[in-house]
Amino acid sequence: MNVLAAVRQAVNEPRAVLTRIPARPAGVALLCLATLLAAWMIVPRTGTAPVLVAAHDLDPGTVLSAGDVRVEQYPAALSPDGALSRVPDADGVSTGGAIAAGTPLTSASLLGPDAGLRPPGTVLVPTVFGDAQSVSVIRPGHRLRVFAAGGAGPGDAADGDDDLGGLGATGALVEEAIVTAVHSPAGPAAQGSTVVTLAVTEPEAAALSRDAGAYLSFALLN
Repeated sequence: MNVLAAVRQAVNEPRAVLTRIPARPAGVALLCLATLLAAWMIVPRTGTAPVLVAAHDLDPGTVLSAGDVRVEQYPAALSPDGALSRVPDADGVSTGGAIAAGTPLTSASLLGPDAGLRPPGTVLVPTVFGDAQSVSVIRPGHRLRVFAAGGAGPGDAADGDDDLGGLGATGALVEEAIVTAVHSPAGPAAQGSTVVTLAVTEPEAAALSRDAGAYLSFALLN
């Protein structure tokens, strides 16, 4: 029996080969070679790829640091499109929405760094405006006045809460927000929505949260 025939028979009839190969050093070596080749052909050769995942639950607008992420090994075929693979890839970027612990982080779920545009004392709020065509003019560094169609301005709170005092003088939900990033997610789930990250005060963020789901519009201030 030559080597090629032994290899073929090892793949198709491994038990038959075990009984026919002579108990000599050359035969033992041939048996080992045939067994290894058979195992190599039978065992799936998938491999893995590093994927960055959330180390814990992340709120929308969270600016990521090394403690917020970890690297896990995924089967290459299951690695999501646009998945980040290194911890430095997430340094300084923000979440575009709530992300559960263990969820892979992709370019579609994160917003770019604010490039130092965020004023002190503000928080980052991912925002989607109603008019997709108008959003195309927005760039990081722009200042926006934000309006909610049919929504009460922050100064119109019925409970007399003064935490939002001074806001709403122009009927706006937010008087002045700084655009720190503009991100257009890719893929079918994105539905063409452009996410604009706004730097606003805590009271303004509360006003935006209260009017979540409202049709938002804006006026450019610069």
